[in-house]
Order: sequence, then structure tokens, then C-alpha cells
Amino acid sequence: MTDEETAQVAQALIETGMDAVIATNTTLSRVGVEGMEHGHEAGGLSGAPVRDKSTHTVKVLAAELGGRLPIIAAGGITEGKHAAEKITAGASLVQIYSGFIYKGPALIRESVDAIAALR
Repeated sequence: MTDEETAQVAQALIETGMDAVIATNTTLSRVGVEGMEHGHEAGGLSGAPVRDKSTHTVKVLAAELGGRLPIIAAGGITEGKHAAEKITAGASLVQIYSGFIYKGPALIRESVDAIAALR
């Protein structure tokens, strides 16, 4: 989505009385995985390849929502510093999935410590 489309979604979330938003989900884009084994396969791409785009989306949503509802950030959190980046971008919470699969429970402690260090 473009920044303008993300802003429209933010307004729709406010107008319809949503309680929160999860930003983001998988992407069909293959930018960043071109030429990699399985990079051409169809389906949703998640994890590290979506990190920067996800963080940008959180920033745009945070600016548009102005604290009116919580943002749950997801997408590419494979290290504690990535969780902290999402919070810095404007998220209230983070959701870790792909990173947890690959790193296990240690990623949770690493993320908590990185977020705590922001304060």
C-alpha cells in the first residue's frame, strides 16, 4: 500500500470504531528475495524481507492515528533491536512469529530487554 492508502485505512479504522490495528501482514511482493532459492514461489512472504516496509507502515499509521488506538507491529522481528524499532516507530505492542520460529524463546527476552532499554 502507498502512504496515502495507509492514511485512508487509518481514517477508516477511526471512523468504524476499531479497538486496535495489527500492522502488518505478509506481502505478495518478491522485492528483496529475487534470485534466492524459492524466491519466485507464490504465496505470502513474511519475516526479515518485510521488516523495513512494516516499520515504515507503523510510522505512517502512528502519524495518522495520533495515539487514538493501539498499533500492534508485526513483520520481520528477528532480533530484539527490531522489536525496539517497531516501538520507536509508534507501535504499542509487537507480535513476533517468524523470528520466534527460528530463534525460539530467547528472542522474547532479547526483545523485552531492547524495548526496556528505550525507557
